[in-house]
Amino acid sequence: MTTPDPAGPVARLLRYANEVHGLAGRCGRPDLAEVLAASAARWKDECTDIVVAGAQKRGKSRLLNTLVGHPDLLPVDADVATNCFLSLRRGPGPAAVVHRSTEQGLVQTPITVESIPDYASMRGDAGKRRDVVSVDITLDNPLLDGLRLLDTPGVDSLTVGHRQVTVAMLQRADALLFTLSAQDQPVLRHELEFLAEAAERVQAIAFVLTKVEDSANWQRLQEENKARLRTFVTEAIAAAPGRAATLKALLEAPWIPVSSKLAEAAEVKRREGRRERADTLRARSGMDVLERHLRGFAEGRESARGATVVAAALSVLGSLATGAGDDVAVGSEDEGDVTARLAEVDGELTGLAELSARRRAGAVANTFLGREVAGIVAARVAEIRQPYENAIATLKSQAQLDKYMTELPESAQRSLEAAWTQIVYDVETLARTTLNSFAGDLGLDPVELAADRRAMPNLTQVQVKGDQAADDPVNVDMVRDVLPSVSMGLSFGGLAAALLGPVGFILVAPALGAAIFMGRRSLEKVQRSQAAIRGALRDQFAVVSREMTLDLERMVATWRVGVEQAADESLLRRRKELEGRRAELKSASARSAADRLRARQSGKDRIAAIDALTARGHELRGELATAVAALGAAVASPATPAAPGALGALGAPVRA
Repeated sequence: MTTPDPAGPVARLLRYANEVHGLAGRCGRPDLAEVLAASAARWKDECTDIVVAGAQKRGKSRLLNTLVGHPDLLPVDADVATNCFLSLRRGPGPAAVVHRSTEQGLVQTPITVESIPDYASMRGDAGKRRDVVSVDITLDNPLLDGLRLLDTPGVDSLTVGHRQVTVAMLQRADALLFTLSAQDQPVLRHELEFLAEAAERVQAIAFVLTKVEDSANWQRLQEENKARLRTFVTEAIAAAPGRAATLKALLEAPWIPVSSKLAEAAEVKRREGRRERADTLRARSGMDVLERHLRGFAEGRESARGATVVAAALSVLGSLATGAGDDVAVGSEDEGDVTARLAEVDGELTGLAELSARRRAGAVANTFLGREVAGIVAARVAEIRQPYENAIATLKSQAQLDKYMTELPESAQRSLEAAWTQIVYDVETLARTTLNSFAGDLGLDPVELAADRRAMPNLTQVQVKGDQAADDPVNVDMVRDVLPSVSMGLSFGGLAAALLGPVGFILVAPALGAAIFMGRRSLEKVQRSQAAIRGALRDQFAVVSREMTLDLERMVATWRVGVEQAADESLLRRRKELEGRRAELKSASARSAADRLRARQSGKDRIAAIDALTARGHELRGELATAVAALGAAVASPATPAAPGALGALGAPVRA
């Protein structure tokens, strides 16, 4: 590697990061120095990590398959499994290794490329994908030279836990490709919230609009997506002006329309020898433009990676400023300064006590989530059962009932399976709303529910049996069955006698009586069967409802406990920080006047250094943002890489 230009942004970034790291060490905050060191540890990695994210059904997997030239590599009809990601990098040939978490640590298992869906897909074998953390895939594709593509779980709201994994992957991302579909709904609120969180961690972002081949109005949809993004960013900045620098970067990110379908068709034409047609389809697919952006990200990774280091440095400086301010207050000749600082800390501790009380009250309210879950399930199951009961009432013969009974169990099972997705969505929405309100009331960030795309409880197929006694002999009730039939037979027989004479009466009356008797018996048999089927249907649906409710109540209880534990940990951590700060203030105020004076001067010096470094950090962030915005616009000349170990030597002392 060559040494970076001493006047260039990369070299200045290296010096800047070392200065902040050194200041944290001199301030006695090795914990903050470690934050910056961890952020800079990846600097020597010569492979650019590009996270590919998006909701399900946005064309993400097919896009990756097309980019690496393997149409069947990743399943396009199922999402990546929760707690798992796929890494695609260059290697000698198609190969895959599963990384599984065990009590002994990560265990690596080579697998075939064809079996990847079994270990990393939501449609795969549940036993095989258990505890799988990642699948590392190597392919001999020039596009992957210096690039690592990271395929992540969907960030859609139904699979909320997937979002956690993807957000965690952003910690190691140099760039983000966010996929949206030209054949789907516009960008949704939860996607925008994910993007806002991503922008805090990644500066190099590009939007990829997939499936433009069959959409006549993809330009209109793209403009609508941009409009929604502008509205969201404007509102977010109004609510938190401090986020303006990161959120505005989303508005400047490029949009790249692509079509995997056209790119695949181009390859078919090329194999057929129709080069001109292949070139036309390839140009229309937009893949060449996307590949140029990927190469631009790879060649400009110092700028993208540097933005992450600057963000970490600014965060460290903010924490150091609080301690320096306390030292200035302690050394003040005006005792009111220390008193004011202590009052500020005591006020925050009092506020924490109030939050703890609200936490207890909120936890009591959260216990009622289970009852609400039962109500959701019961209402949905009743909606499904009612049409079946209505249909049963329209069946007028035993033959119709018998035919209906042969189809009913499978039909009811399909209906319940279809409703399960909506039930899970309703329950997750309820839990997220309730628990987010609970967290927000405690001043915590929105919760992440570690939910999987849940399968239905392991139920046997719905079994509905009719009246087994309907065909058995039934005792004849003379009053209920025979007398009405005889009476009606005699009445019609009398009419026949008036028309045909005594012979008519003899022939008609018995026949009519018998027919009426058999008709009544047949109708009652049908009615008994209908009642039996309805009863059996209600019983079966009640069993299913109980199983669904139990499964979902367990899920919600797990979320509730997790959120409440996170709240407790956050409150305890904040209390310890405040109590430690209060103890330091009291201890420092008890020192001699000379010591307090020296502490005050030291605090002033640190604040001056912090202010200067903060200003330089914002300046560097702006320069890097400009450089990142230019990445991928065209294949530029290779950027000058940093010297090996330049940021790896953060532990060395740095002179002020």
